[in-house]
Amino acid sequence: MQKHWWIAGAVAVLTSACRVAETPQQAQARMDQETAGAKQAIGNIERNYERYYSEGKLDSVATLYTEEGRELQPNGPAISGREAIRANEVENGSPFNMKLSITSEHLIANGPIAIETGTFAVEGVPRAGAPKEALAFKDNGKYMTHWHQVNGQWLIADLIWNSNQPLPAPPSAPARPARR
Repeated sequence: MQKHWWIAGAVAVLTSACRVAETPQQAQARMDQETAGAKQAIGNIERNYERYYSEGKLDSVATLYTEEGRELQPNGPAISGREAIRANEVENGSPFNMKLSITSEHLIANGPIAIETGTFAVEGVPRAGAPKEALAFKDNGKYMTHWHQVNGQWLIADLIWNSNQPLPAPPSAPARPARR
Protein backbone atom coordinates (compact mmCIF):
# COMPACT_ATOMS: atom_id res chain seq x y z
CA MET A 1 0.00 0.00 0.00
CA GLN A 2 2.74 2.47 0.88
CA LYS A 3 4.32 1.92 -2.53
CA HIS A 4 1.13 3.15 -4.27
CA TRP A 5 1.10 6.42 -2.28
CA TRP A 6 4.68 7.09 -3.27
CA ILE A 7 3.91 6.46 -6.95
CA ALA A 8 0.83 8.73 -6.81
CA GLY A 9 2.91 11.48 -5.20
CA ALA A 10 5.63 11.16 -7.80
CA VAL A 11 3.09 11.32 -10.62
CA ALA A 12 1.54 14.48 -9.12
CA VAL A 13 4.96 16.17 -8.84
CA LEU A 14 5.94 15.23 -12.39
CA THR A 15 2.58 16.33 -13.80
CA SER A 16 2.84 19.76 -12.20
CA ALA A 17 6.45 20.12 -13.34
CA CYS A 18 5.44 19.36 -16.94
CA ARG A 19 2.78 22.06 -17.19
CA VAL A 20 3.54 24.56 -19.88
CA ALA A 21 3.63 28.17 -18.77
CA GLU A 22 1.21 30.60 -20.38
CA THR A 23 2.50 32.25 -23.51
CA PRO A 24 2.30 36.04 -23.53
CA GLN A 25 -0.61 35.78 -25.98
CA GLN A 26 -2.46 33.34 -23.71
CA ALA A 27 -1.85 35.56 -20.69
CA GLN A 28 -3.16 38.59 -22.59
CA ALA A 29 -6.26 36.71 -23.75
CA ARG A 30 -6.94 35.55 -20.18
CA MET A 31 -6.46 39.06 -18.79
CA ASP A 32 -8.69 40.54 -21.51
CA GLN A 33 -11.45 38.13 -20.48
CA GLU A 34 -10.93 38.82 -16.75
CA THR A 35 -10.90 42.57 -17.43
CA ALA A 36 -14.19 42.43 -19.34
CA GLY A 37 -15.88 40.67 -16.42
CA ALA A 38 -14.32 43.02 -13.88
CA LYS A 39 -15.40 46.13 -15.83
CA GLN A 40 -19.03 45.13 -15.69
CA ALA A 41 -18.98 44.20 -11.99
CA ILE A 42 -16.94 47.23 -10.95
CA GLY A 43 -19.16 49.54 -13.04
CA ASN A 44 -22.15 48.30 -11.02
CA ILE A 45 -20.28 48.95 -7.77
CA GLU A 46 -19.45 52.48 -8.90
CA ARG A 47 -23.13 53.15 -9.67
CA ASN A 48 -23.85 52.08 -6.05
CA TYR A 49 -21.13 54.45 -4.84
CA GLU A 50 -22.80 57.32 -6.73
CA ARG A 51 -26.24 56.29 -5.44
CA TYR A 52 -25.07 56.15 -1.82
CA TYR A 53 -23.86 59.74 -2.17
CA SER A 54 -27.02 61.03 -3.83
CA GLU A 55 -29.28 59.26 -1.30
CA GLY A 56 -27.21 60.41 1.69
CA LYS A 57 -26.34 56.79 2.60
CA LEU A 58 -22.72 57.64 3.29
CA ASP A 59 -22.33 54.90 5.89
CA SER A 60 -22.95 52.37 3.09
CA VAL A 61 -19.88 53.53 1.15
CA ALA A 62 -17.67 51.56 3.56
CA THR A 63 -19.33 48.29 2.49
CA LEU A 64 -17.64 48.71 -0.90
CA TYR A 65 -14.18 48.33 0.70
CA THR A 66 -12.25 45.30 1.92
CA GLU A 67 -12.07 44.96 5.70
CA GLU A 68 -8.59 46.52 5.58
CA GLY A 69 -9.46 48.98 2.80
CA ARG A 70 -7.84 52.39 2.68
CA GLU A 71 -8.86 55.82 1.46
CA LEU A 72 -5.76 57.79 0.55
CA GLN A 73 -7.31 61.22 0.71
CA PRO A 74 -5.63 64.41 -0.49
CA ASN A 75 -4.05 66.67 2.13
CA GLY A 76 -4.69 64.24 4.96
CA PRO A 77 -3.68 60.93 6.48
CA ALA A 78 -4.72 57.56 5.07
CA ILE A 79 -8.01 56.28 6.47
CA SER A 80 -7.71 52.55 7.14
CA GLY A 81 -10.43 49.98 7.73
CA ARG A 82 -14.15 49.91 7.03
CA GLU A 83 -15.18 51.50 10.32
CA ALA A 84 -12.79 54.44 9.91
CA ILE A 85 -13.92 54.90 6.29
CA ARG A 86 -17.58 54.82 7.38
CA ALA A 87 -16.97 57.40 10.11
CA ASN A 88 -15.01 59.68 7.77
CA GLU A 89 -17.65 59.54 5.01
CA VAL A 90 -20.46 60.29 7.45
CA GLU A 91 -18.59 63.11 9.20
CA ASN A 92 -17.53 64.89 6.02
CA GLY A 93 -20.63 64.31 3.92
CA SER A 94 -23.58 64.48 6.30
CA PRO A 95 -24.01 68.27 6.15
CA PHE A 96 -24.55 68.09 2.37
CA ASN A 97 -26.91 66.90 -0.31
CA MET A 98 -24.37 65.52 -2.74
CA LYS A 99 -24.05 64.30 -6.27
CA LEU A 100 -21.08 62.18 -7.34
CA SER A 101 -20.23 61.11 -10.87
CA ILE A 102 -17.52 58.50 -11.52
CA THR A 103 -16.07 57.90 -14.99
CA SER A 104 -13.80 54.90 -15.40
CA GLU A 105 -11.16 55.47 -18.06
CA HIS A 106 -8.93 52.41 -17.81
CA LEU A 107 -9.19 49.13 -15.95
CA ILE A 108 -7.09 45.99 -16.09
CA ALA A 109 -7.66 42.78 -14.15
CA ASN A 110 -5.32 39.88 -13.54
CA GLY A 111 -6.88 37.14 -11.46
CA PRO A 112 -8.35 38.56 -8.24
CA ILE A 113 -6.68 41.97 -8.57
CA ALA A 114 -7.66 44.95 -10.72
CA ILE A 115 -6.32 48.47 -11.10
CA GLU A 116 -8.52 51.28 -12.39
CA THR A 117 -8.03 54.94 -13.21
CA GLY A 118 -10.66 57.52 -14.00
CA THR A 119 -12.19 60.87 -13.19
CA PHE A 120 -14.83 62.12 -10.80
CA ALA A 121 -17.05 65.14 -10.33
CA VAL A 122 -18.75 65.91 -7.03
CA GLU A 123 -20.92 68.72 -5.79
CA GLY A 124 -22.51 69.42 -2.47
CA VAL A 125 -25.21 71.78 -1.26
CA PRO A 126 -25.64 72.30 2.48
CA ARG A 127 -28.68 70.57 3.97
CA ALA A 128 -31.17 72.52 6.06
CA GLY A 129 -29.68 72.91 9.53
CA ALA A 130 -26.10 72.31 8.38
CA PRO A 131 -23.39 74.22 10.25
CA LYS A 132 -22.75 77.66 8.79
CA GLU A 133 -19.20 76.54 7.88
CA ALA A 134 -20.71 74.02 5.43
CA LEU A 135 -20.49 75.86 2.12
CA ALA A 136 -21.69 74.68 -1.27
CA PHE A 137 -18.90 73.20 -3.35
CA LYS A 138 -18.05 71.65 -6.70
CA ASP A 139 -14.94 69.67 -7.46
CA ASN A 140 -13.55 67.38 -10.10
CA GLY A 141 -10.40 65.33 -10.32
CA LYS A 142 -8.89 61.95 -10.95
CA TYR A 143 -8.60 58.71 -9.03
CA MET A 144 -6.85 55.36 -8.95
CA THR A 145 -8.48 52.32 -7.36
CA HIS A 146 -6.83 49.04 -6.40
CA TRP A 147 -9.54 46.35 -6.36
CA HIS A 148 -9.48 42.87 -4.80
CA GLN A 149 -11.91 40.09 -5.57
CA VAL A 150 -12.94 38.60 -2.23
CA ASN A 151 -15.24 35.56 -2.23
CA GLY A 152 -16.26 36.41 -5.81
CA GLN A 153 -17.04 40.08 -5.06
CA TRP A 154 -14.92 43.04 -6.16
CA LEU A 155 -14.06 45.35 -3.26
CA ILE A 156 -11.89 48.45 -2.98
CA ALA A 157 -8.52 47.74 -1.35
CA ASP A 158 -7.10 51.24 -1.88
CA LEU A 159 -8.62 54.40 -3.32
CA ILE A 160 -6.56 57.50 -3.97
CA TRP A 161 -8.00 60.66 -5.47
CA ASN A 162 -7.11 64.29 -5.88
CA SER A 163 -8.65 67.42 -7.22
CA ASN A 164 -7.95 69.18 -10.48
CA GLN A 165 -8.56 72.49 -8.71
CA PRO A 166 -5.45 74.52 -7.86
CA LEU A 167 -4.59 74.91 -4.20
CA PRO A 168 -5.59 78.27 -2.78
CA ALA A 169 -2.85 80.86 -2.70
CA PRO A 170 -1.08 81.06 0.66
CA PRO A 171 -1.95 84.08 2.75
CA SER A 172 0.30 87.00 2.02
CA ALA A 173 2.93 87.80 4.62
CA PRO A 174 2.40 90.96 6.60
CA ALA A 175 4.33 93.92 5.27
CA ARG A 176 7.60 94.54 7.04
CA PRO A 177 8.31 98.00 8.29
CA ALA A 178 10.88 99.85 6.22
CA ARG A 179 14.40 99.93 7.67
CA ARG A 180 15.89 103.31 8.50
